[in-house]
Amino acid sequence: MNEPQEMNESIVTETPKLSEFYDGNNRAGSVERIKFWLMPFVFFALLGFPITGVFGKYVVALSNFTGLAFFLFCGFFTLTPDPAKCLWKLTRAVKRTGLLLLILFVSYILLNLAYLAYIGALKSLLSPELLRWRTLFNFLVLNLWPLPMGSAFWFVQSLFYAYVFFFLVEKLKLSKLYLPILVVAIVFMLLSGEFAKIVHFSILGYRYIPGGFLTKALPFMLIGMLIRKYIDKLSRVPQFVFLITFAVGILFAVGELFLLDRFGLLATTGNTIGYAIMAISICCFAFVDPDIGDSFLGSHGGNYARRMYACCQPVALLLWMGFRIIHPDLLETVTQLQSVICFALCLALAFLLGWTKFSIAFRKGDIEIEENEKN
Repeated sequence: MNEPQEMNESIVTETPKLSEFYDGNNRAGSVERIKFWLMPFVFFALLGFPITGVFGKYVVALSNFTGLAFFLFCGFFTLTPDPAKCLWKLTRAVKRTGLLLLILFVSYILLNLAYLAYIGALKSLLSPELLRWRTLFNFLVLNLWPLPMGSAFWFVQSLFYAYVFFFLVEKLKLSKLYLPILVVAIVFMLLSGEFAKIVHFSILGYRYIPGGFLTKALPFMLIGMLIRKYIDKLSRVPQFVFLITFAVGILFAVGELFLLDRFGLLATTGNTIGYAIMAISICCFAFVDPDIGDSFLGSHGGNYARRMYACCQPVALLLWMGFRIIHPDLLETVTQLQSVICFALCLALAFLLGWTKFSIAFRKGDIEIEENEKN
């Protein structure tokens, strides 16, 4: 009599770890889409919200969380666990961001020359206020753009500083200091930002430190690094939890701004604990479900976000100048709606730039194919 056959055990396929997914340099479609959908808030932060009043002011203030979110994204994808890969990524990031910084610097200088010439204020470039050492320190150290047009410059400048800093740390093999640096950076961010008036912060005559490399890029890129380190554990948390914490962050930020303002302790609206909660929540929401499905925004959302950011203020200036010349009676309305109008125009420009780049690459590919066929 034959022995009974053993039942075949069902084969259980283990779900791949998210750390392995990201270590494989796979594109996370969810991250690309979130970067794009954050752009309206970036435009609100830079150009204002169409609805005036208290509601509009809070929307503009809350939109500041987007800068923290983008720093988190940069830290997550650049400060990888593999030292060799991390150094390679940082080297590339320093070169690319440095080139972008130079292009933006020249562009904003030309933009300000055109604006000041248009309003008849070119002589202001030689004013003692602009030429003093304090202004130079504000620009080089605190990332404060000194000219009328160019408030978007601070982000790329802060990001470049951060990349250079992390490149030097990795080069010197001092990455073990990241955690102490993060603790010091967060404490400094809190004491020199939202709690500056409470602790009577005063260094070199500054009553608070505006957001930049020291108080935004450095700490939040390190937080992005920590999120990547623990991404497998975070992936066990349902996505809706991060949406709940995002809502909690909004309430926390509104409450914090309201109370500080109510008691005369509001130093700056650039930093709040609520913004940090919002940024971490929305980034984790994108990270834990990479969604590699093929979609347009999932593949190109980040590229469109970068192009729109670069086009934002030049388009805003041209819009303002154009309506001031052609329809001055509509200038006030256009100025109030400029964030919405500029968003639409910058989206069209981003699409045009993307299509042009694709067309050039496609034609170059056709030429290479024809040459190969001849050979």
